[in-house]
Amino acid sequence: MDALTQQTCTDSEHTTFAIRLSGVSKSFANAGEPLEVLREVDLTVREQAIVGLLGASGSGKSTLLNIISGILKPDRGQVCICGAASEEFNDWCAISYMFQDDRLLPWRTAIRNVEFALEAGSMPKAERARRAREALQLVDLGSFEGAFPYQLSGGMRSRVALARSLVTEPRILLMDEPFSRLDAQTRTLMHGELLRIHQLKRMTVVFVTHDVAEAALLADQVAVMSPRPGTIREVVDIALARPRDVTQPEVTRYMQRLRALI
Repeated sequence: MDALTQQTCTDSEHTTFAIRLSGVSKSFANAGEPLEVLREVDLTVREQAIVGLLGASGSGKSTLLNIISGILKPDRGQVCICGAASEEFNDWCAISYMFQDDRLLPWRTAIRNVEFALEAGSMPKAERARRAREALQLVDLGSFEGAFPYQLSGGMRSRVALARSLVTEPRILLMDEPFSRLDAQTRTLMHGELLRIHQLKRMTVVFVTHDVAEAALLADQVAVMSPRPGTIREVVDIALARPRDVTQPEVTRYMQRLRALI
């Protein structure tokens, strides 16, 4: 890694951050013409933080998440993961991705769906089963390991998907609106599950959301993105202890500020 990249991937005191983006831009072809989705995005995510990406539809939030995950490469700019430039980073198992859809395989039981995240390597079958069972217990679904997806509620399916994301023991968990299709009560329960597990595992979490309340309730920082081409309009620090409630005046003030920035 050259000196410039090393400086980009660390702060002034050489403390490694989980994620650092510098000048990240991305365009896609659209009817033969380039469609600029992201422009000069700068963002730093410290280790063990929960950071929300908030913005209107089309602001490039999911594209940015895909760039962090390595699914997409930026056209320009620098991506640093755990102190290394993304092109040199080789521990992609340290990053887990939870999609908007639960993407459970209908012909597999809960435990076999969780095991799926471990099948690409050479891990013995017994060890995969042990770790999958522990992950299901972590999300309070230990007694449902033999259930098929059609036998589970929406919230339970989301917890299986979360267990599948956690079974690799990631340092960074990326989440693309994972709770958006749940009813309000179940979404609140899943928020509590995420915070409980974050407290236990101390991983870094970056999640995409359109929901101002969700951002204010969960995040340490909220990166508010502008409409396309997406840039970081402002990073808002949420200096409140968790758990939080939307009825708290302090939370309400943060929500008002975030709405004004979108």
